[in-house]
Amino acid sequence: MKPIGEKLRRFLDSERQRILSSCTACGKCYEVCPMPEYIEQKDGRTPAQITAGVLGLLRDGSAEGTALDWVKVCMRTGCCVPACPENVNPKMMLRLGKMIALGGLGGEKLIASKEDRDYFPRIRAFAELQLSPAEVKEWLE
Repeated sequence: MKPIGEKLRRFLDSERQRILSSCTACGKCYEVCPMPEYIEQKDGRTPAQITAGVLGLLRDGSAEGTALDWVKVCMRTGCCVPACPENVNPKMMLRLGKMIALGGLGGEKLIASKEDRDYFPRIRAFAELQLSPAEVKEWLE
C-alpha cells in the first residue's frame, strides 16, 4: 500500500492547525451529536472536557475515555457543524482525530480498526474513479 500523498498530508496538517487555533472546546458539537448514546462507558466528563480531549488527540496524539470513544463512534452525521460557534467544522475535527487514533498519520494506534484487508485499496479505487489522473498523482502519490 502506498503512503499518504504529501499534498494530502500538508492539507491534513493545515486543517489540524486551523482547528487547534480556532476551537474553544465549548462542547456544543458534542451536545448535539446523536452518537454519544452509543458510547459504551462514559467517564462523567462534561461536553467541554470531552471536546478538549479530542483537541488533545489532535495536538499530541493522546486521548482517553469518552473523548477517544466519541472519536471511535463518530459516523460523520454533520449535526455538529452548524452547532459550532467558531466555524471549526467539528466533523473534520473528529475525522482527523479518528485518523490519528487509528495510527494512520504515523502515530501510536489507540483504537482498533476493522479487520478488512481490502478497505484502503477500495478507498483508493473509489478515489481514482472520481479524480483525474493528475489529481490522483497530486493527492494520492
